[in-house]
Amino acid sequence: MELFQLRYFITIAETQSFTQAAHRLHLSQPALSHQIKQLENELGARLFNRTSRSVDLTQDGRAFLPLAQNVLAKADEAQQMMKERLGVAAGEVSFGTIPTIGAYAVPQILSSFRRNFPGIRVHLLEAGGAALERSVLDRKSDFAIVSDVTVPEALDVIPLLAEELMLAVPAHHPLADSESVRLHDLEKEELVMLGGDFALAGQVTKACREAGFEPQVSYETGSMESVKSFVAHDLGIAVVPKLAVRTLTDDRISPVPFAESLTRNLNLIRGKDRHATVAARTLMIHARSTLLSEFTEVGTVIDVR
Repeated sequence: MELFQLRYFITIAETQSFTQAAHRLHLSQPALSHQIKQLENELGARLFNRTSRSVDLTQDGRAFLPLAQNVLAKADEAQQMMKERLGVAAGEVSFGTIPTIGAYAVPQILSSFRRNFPGIRVHLLEAGGAALERSVLDRKSDFAIVSDVTVPEALDVIPLLAEELMLAVPAHHPLADSESVRLHDLEKEELVMLGGDFALAGQVTKACREAGFEPQVSYETGSMESVKSFVAHDLGIAVVPKLAVRTLTDDRISPVPFAESLTRNLNLIRGKDRHATVAARTLMIHARSTLLSEFTEVGTVIDVR
């Protein structure tokens, strides 16, 4: 018994016509009749009552039909599963991330991903949120992990974590031994910040203004590692994500929590209505599950119910 014979049998049962079934299957009617005859001989049962005007299932044919449909469905499912598996094994993914996620979370995400899917080639873009949104919208990246989203109406936005922000100060700074600080404590301080393409810069500026003062920015840099290095060399203090200081080894920097609830939201973004490849979907799921399981000490999972 062959799978194609089952497909032929089901098509005849659906159309109730050898002629229509042959047309749908792109076969000659004699070839179709021959295959059905072979199937009936193998089963030892007649499947159709044939007259000059109609084709009806016999009692044995009616009993055999759901069995044949189930076999074909399982075969199609197995074929699809193998296609998916082969797609994952040999796929490529392009994804973007803001620098703090790139430096402090992506290595762990990709390390475990590579162990499970060694055949997938991953292309990584590290940039500010605005550049990452453009990359996703221009279809250069399959997805990205960002903080604020400026054009949510054009993107699918999947909330991840509300990450805690902390103050990083030189170890000898008067605020270094504080149990916590408030935003207004920064009013007289010089700040080191990321450049304007990074959402964190705008968020810190907005928070300071809401606290009643304009931040005094001494230096702007292009990476969180540079921000921390500037702080370590006593060039200012900085508001930084907890990810950037959770495993801090530089004793020249002291992280201090804020008394207020000061957080930034981390989101996964992808193009709206854009088909995601199997490889891209697999990495998206893996990145999200890793962030939500391995990095919850830096913030809280965003409830989207």
